Amino acid sequence: MEITMKKIISYSLMATMLLAASATFSSCEKVSPQGVLMGNTSVDDRVKQSLVNYSYIDVALDKILPNDMGEYSFLVGSDSHITIDPGRLTEMLETGMEHGDLFYCHLGDLADTKAEYYYNTDRALGWFKKQWMEKYVTRVTDEAVGEGVEYYIDRRTGDSGTWDEFRIPFYPVVGNHDITHNGWALFSDLFKTSFYEFTVQMGENGPIDRFIFIDSANGTLGEFQIDEIENGVFQRDKKEIRNTFVFTHTNIFRPSYNEFASTYCREELYYLLDKLADWKTTIMFCGHVHAWDDRMFGGVRHITMPSMNFVDHPNGGDDLLVRITVKQDGTYKLDRVGLYSKQRSKEELESDGYKTSTK
Repeated sequence: MEITMKKIISYSLMATMLLAASATFSSCEKVSPQGVLMGNTSVDDRVKQSLVNYSYIDVALDKILPNDMGEYSFLVGSDSHITIDPGRLTEMLETGMEHGDLFYCHLGDLADTKAEYYYNTDRALGWFKKQWMEKYVTRVTDEAVGEGVEYYIDRRTGDSGTWDEFRIPFYPVVGNHDITHNGWALFSDLFKTSFYEFTVQMGENGPIDRFIFIDSANGTLGEFQIDEIENGVFQRDKKEIRNTFVFTHTNIFRPSYNEFASTYCREELYYLLDKLADWKTTIMFCGHVHAWDDRMFGGVRHITMPSMNFVDHPNGGDDLLVRITVKQDGTYKLDRVGLYSKQRSKEELESDGYKTSTK
């Protein structure tokens, strides 16, 4: 009888947790316990795949800025949960391009893991690529590549490649909603990697800032990812680093008493906090809980971002994004930036080529 009662209590607690999770994550358009609490892929498998893909693109991500540029800025958003309308993502990218931000970072849960939603995401990014390249990229003919081959060079960073090779500077991490229902296959097809870094150097011989992107979509770093970090995957450049900015999905700190805190196990959490200190991290950015939090811990500034989706903020808001401006002397300025677009009708979206129904 005692065992039966324990089971009943255990099942009741599990049911209560699932109901609480569904209530807490009501901002997501469609929520399942699997979508909230687990994924269909392991972090170890994703990181292994990412390192293979990363080995082909890591050098291309590094940026060396003109000596007279002085300062640069980047824009951070989180939890878009794109379904039929990728308008908030498009607005984020347009806002950044209008300001002249060097690149754009996204903290996970980009789209809600249906093929049609990733089609819409890819279409929005393809549209933006045309606008961005028109503003910042020069087309040249490089006979060394092949006769008549059109080649493109970024006037600010020197990045180069053919049209198909050229990557717009949009850098996401993977979130728990990006890996459910085989979502990793869709995410990795677009973005290739969930675990990577790049550097920004101020002039040919200037100081270097580092940007590290970590996979925490399952609420754990995983054994293989920790091994790679310990083996020095983020130490390929031995020059002194001025600033380090770290981006991941799962949050560490609880924004308020009724929000979920980190799901990392205690030992892993301590490891991550120690590693942030070892990297002399300037800011760590997290998402996941759709709430703002800003605090200092161990000399590191920890920022948890609000969501930028239509469900949580149908009318937008003045503070859904963060812009970091890194100044010439290495100090930085933080500004919160608004998004205001409203969700479009199915008729409008379909006229622009987006998919509004799913199979």
